[in-house]
Amino acid sequence: MNLLSGVDQDFYRAQKSPGAYEWWHFDATDGKTGTSFSLQFFAGNLFSPYYQDNLKTYWQKTKSPLTNGASVENLAPNPMDYCGVAFRIFHHDHLAGEALEEFSGKFLKASDRYGAVKLGPSRFNWDEGGDPASYVITVQSPLRGAKGYLRARLFFTPLSGEIPALPAPEMPSTHTWVLAAPLCHVEGTLQWCDAAGDVMKEEGFVGKGYHDHHWGTVPLDRFIKAWHWGRADAGDKTFIYSVQTPMNENEKTESVLFTFNKGKFESVNRTLNTQLSANRHNFFWLPYEKGVWFNDSLKIKHSDILSDGPVSLIFKDESKLGDLKGSGMSHYLYTPRLSSQFFFPMLKAKTTVYVQPDEIQTPTLNQPGGDVFTDRSQL
Repeated sequence: MNLLSGVDQDFYRAQKSPGAYEWWHFDATDGKTGTSFSLQFFAGNLFSPYYQDNLKTYWQKTKSPLTNGASVENLAPNPMDYCGVAFRIFHHDHLAGEALEEFSGKFLKASDRYGAVKLGPSRFNWDEGGDPASYVITVQSPLRGAKGYLRARLFFTPLSGEIPALPAPEMPSTHTWVLAAPLCHVEGTLQWCDAAGDVMKEEGFVGKGYHDHHWGTVPLDRFIKAWHWGRADAGDKTFIYSVQTPMNENEKTESVLFTFNKGKFESVNRTLNTQLSANRHNFFWLPYEKGVWFNDSLKIKHSDILSDGPVSLIFKDESKLGDLKGSGMSHYLYTPRLSSQFFFPMLKAKTTVYVQPDEIQTPTLNQPGGDVFTDRSQL
């Protein structure tokens, strides 16, 4: 896995190859209200059952001796035809609502110079001129499991400062992880609205957050079988970690651990003794490990499943470093399920698809702050 850091590396990189993907991730927790959320913007959505369905057809066609090159080329799925927004909100460690939305590429507006993406009514952009400089996020989504819409206006302000050049992987990789803003102060407003758009409940949000960015040029399930990644606190330290189990059992697990002390970057380690313990299965018989240990000192326990599913999970974590205890949030992906047609109908039933882009105006993102308001007084 290639490692990059900083908001200057957060720009859009258009992917064209079948099976390629790109996504931006935000999550945050408000300890006072017990509210937390996980948000992703996809330009090439590897979690899309429609994308995976068409990829499977394409791979089958390319193996057929009766198919000529021209027709295969026409069948090749374009990642940009499968864009999306996934938003999940939790209250006191329970899923309060989720929205899985899929858009054609005609909805997508993104910047190849800085972090800015717009898909339908949801968008984010890096505002360098803000006071302080922050990511500005606006989300408007109908939530499954809840009536009406949720509107969110949030500011992610980076706290971790500059991270030095990161070590290269032992082997060349097709996947890149950008640690854009690993530690953030997050503030904003959540509004629960009825179908007519009238606000039924409004709640302020002040908490800690995290933002990263991923992209890859070939399908992830070609070389990664399972992937745990997340963040955890223990005393004054914050840890950002990734553990990838390779598809090839003869290859070793790839682990990366970032350590921050009192919000400031301290170290990054790619030579870890990592143990995955206590194998479990969820309701969908998805295999996962209950805990991750690093160098026999930092222990991450997936204490609760916040978001359950047949392909991926979101965990609430308990962390322990010596006598210090803390908490965190993490994600898990089991890649063999990405192409499982058994679960495609279930995933399609949970996804709202938008196929008429002219119905929603999509202004261009030419200047930072030009797409959504950046005045905090409007909160």
